[in-house]
Amino acid sequence: MSFTVAALGNREACAQFNPNGMEGAKRKNLDRPVSLMSLAVRQGVDSAELRGLCYNRFQADITIECPQMPAKGTLIKAGELTLGILLEGKACWPECVLFQENLPCPLIDGVRYAWVENPGTLCLGEVFEVVASDNPA
Repeated sequence: MSFTVAALGNREACAQFNPNGMEGAKRKNLDRPVSLMSLAVRQGVDSAELRGLCYNRFQADITIECPQMPAKGTLIKAGELTLGILLEGKACWPECVLFQENLPCPLIDGVRYAWVENPGTLCLGEVFEVVASDNPA
């Protein structure tokens, strides 16, 4: 499975990633250096009429075009940059209207957090490939 880079959080054509995440990005949680979001979820969030609490708050470092997000526990690589997908996922806030009304939130399955296994540069259109997985396919 492959994952094409559709957008970068810095809104530039390329971004540099070091062990702390994407250079220039603000980190809310140092244990989650990189955030990824699927393009389909980004488009759905942008066009949603009923807006969850995180819809305006969440900014992904990397938006990827893919049929499904990389599995937790996998290593993905594009050029020299290698990211490890963390087991931790996006959590809900009790004050969110979607949570309160027991409605689905696309961010739960459409967001992944990662650590930087090997630093490097990432540009729009580059493709991540799975290089290792803890999960049987």
